[in-house]
Amino acid sequence: MNSSFMHPRNPYRTPPDFKELALKFPEFRKHAKQKLTGKIEIDFKDAAAVRALSTVLLKRDFNLDVELPPDRLVPTLPLRLNYLLWVEDLLQQVNPASEQIVHGIDIGTGACCIYPILAARMKGWHFTATEADETNYKCSLETLERNCLQSHVTIVKVTAESMLHGNIDTSRKYDFTMCNPPFFDSDSFGPKSRSDKRPLPMCPKSGGSASTTEIAVKGGEVKFIENLIKECQELKSSVRMFTTMLGHKSSLAPIILLLKEAGASSWSETEFCQGRTTRWGLAWTFCDNLTVPKLPQIRPKNNGKGLPPLNYVISNERWSNKGDLSVACVLMKILELLNSLKMEIRKIKDKKDKKAIEFVARENTWSNQRRKQREGKRNSEQACEQPESKRAKIDGCPLGLQKDQNFCLKGLLFLEETNTESIQLQMYWIEGGSGRESINQILQYMKNHLFEK
Repeated sequence: MNSSFMHPRNPYRTPPDFKELALKFPEFRKHAKQKLTGKIEIDFKDAAAVRALSTVLLKRDFNLDVELPPDRLVPTLPLRLNYLLWVEDLLQQVNPASEQIVHGIDIGTGACCIYPILAARMKGWHFTATEADETNYKCSLETLERNCLQSHVTIVKVTAESMLHGNIDTSRKYDFTMCNPPFFDSDSFGPKSRSDKRPLPMCPKSGGSASTTEIAVKGGEVKFIENLIKECQELKSSVRMFTTMLGHKSSLAPIILLLKEAGASSWSETEFCQGRTTRWGLAWTFCDNLTVPKLPQIRPKNNGKGLPPLNYVISNERWSNKGDLSVACVLMKILELLNSLKMEIRKIKDKKDKKAIEFVARENTWSNQRRKQREGKRNSEQACEQPESKRAKIDGCPLGLQKDQNFCLKGLLFLEETNTESIQLQMYWIEGGSGRESINQILQYMKNHLFEK
């Protein structure tokens, strides 16, 4: 999860702690694997593991009890929340400080009615959700009943040929629609002949479990949205704003052209990024008195180019009395230091003269160590002097020592042998923490405790 690209209000800007989830939820624990570094992870290509992750996060973070069928698309929460929060931003710009009840439409709600139940639980919004697939329809009904959300969400069983027309109450005014269309063209989906050796992927890369109709449709997402736009024109007096997610950036231009031809009064696009997955959002309206705002993109200031690394040269003089001046020996000492700072380590390059590791810090363990130790000692002494009731509060929340749950720094360390007399050390900031300043602090800590002590 690359939190630098996520919506500022997305709770998964700080990645979930898999170790914590494994300890708390047995259904997730059986999919968790511990690496040699001690890091807990799951196989994101395993549909059952991704399904377990989504269900336990829904339970822990939103108090939603959800059961996902094994043969249907698994909703990944960071992406769904990015879309939902973008829609909320649009509504706030279009109708700020409104106290009226928000009512949206979810076109093709899926196996657990993910957008409506999240919006109902988080925002108190009301939804009309449509679904053509019988399995998804039944599972979504059960989800609503299990979580007592029938007063906020209504599910309508529809035919595959119709999206909005005949499926909604046109006497009601709706604020928006949401849609997660099938991304692929069913005519070019899968192997074209028996001789094809490498068919197109039959499922999403993450959480490879889905019915064909959920991810492929005749004409692909452009044709799907073209049909939706035609229905939107007929219902423009009932719906203020229409939105959709897109799986391909190349779909934006032809769909915007279709919107112009259909007479849309305004539209806006955005980009949803979460880790290695990128999707696009498009919103439009046919209301002449409404302008869809063009919100600022949530992306790094350097337009995707990585920040320059911090460089340090390890010379024979600086490495004296620590063993051979080799990449392997230097890396071993650095790993010992990073492990002492409670960091998670992952090797990504392992050659004789070049080595690289990715490191993750869940808390700041390298700055102001002496001050933290003094505060910890002082807090312990104060706790002993307090009455039992106050002591319990101090023990439950030790000042100066409590881990910041929102802190998560990720960086890259690269070692390369430049000649027999020196080794080049480079450190890159990837995301989180206090930005590049955190990497600078870690490098300074290394200098003080390893290279220049």
